[in-house]
Amino acid sequence: MADHEGQKLSVREMINAHLFPLLALVATASSVSIALSLGPIAGQASRWNKCYDGGLAWLDRNSPRIKGGDRLSLAANFCNGGSPNKPAR
Repeated sequence: MADHEGQKLSVREMINAHLFPLLALVATASSVSIALSLGPIAGQASRWNKCYDGGLAWLDRNSPRIKGGDRLSLAANFCNGGSPNKPAR
């Protein structure tokens, strides 16, 4: 601290002098932690989207009579672990 050269800082002044860098370090560590924890979620979402798009393409090829919401719900059900049952119509 240029304005305190040769003087001993009080406890309050030392805390105030180091508070901003400490808070910046905590904020950076928190941001990095959040970013790292979002990685697996993004990977799972990407895999689910590929499954969903593949399910819709499969339904278009193999069951062209299924249209609308039934088609969408069948693809979502399959990607969420359900069995691929045709609607009872």
